[in-house]
Amino acid sequence: MKRFSLFLSYVFCIIGGLVFLGMCIAFPIIGVDRIATVPNAADHAGIICLLSYLILALVLVSDVCLFLLLDSIRKKRFFTERSVQLLRSISWAAIAAGLLAVPLFFLFIREALFIAFVALFLGAVLRVVADVIRRANEIKEENDATI
Repeated sequence: MKRFSLFLSYVFCIIGGLVFLGMCIAFPIIGVDRIATVPNAADHAGIICLLSYLILALVLVSDVCLFLLLDSIRKKRFFTERSVQLLRSISWAAIAAGLLAVPLFFLFIREALFIAFVALFLGAVLRVVADVIRRANEIKEENDATI
């Protein structure tokens, strides 16, 4: 069952990468005026594209970090400094994506508020998880040193 869970995580990670590529390709084809919910969106296409592609870049960074984290788990390296750093990278990317989505909400796309909230909440949760793993790693190292 544990192998299936890890396999499923890899599948979702790969699907995330494919969705990222699809969004990069489809976004210019769809056009800003179909995505944005305000009438003058075409006037601000550059800002919308810039913020959207920055968010997509952060998604790619998160996906790569998640893939590396899954690889560490597969190799049974759970409580390591690398795992903590990868989780922190994912959390900072989520927080940054959430902050980048806020201007999209106020200026152009009403659904961006939901995206911003989810990204900021996910970033906060991952920060807590990273701190828990960091502390578990410290305890593990202390125990290893006493033996």
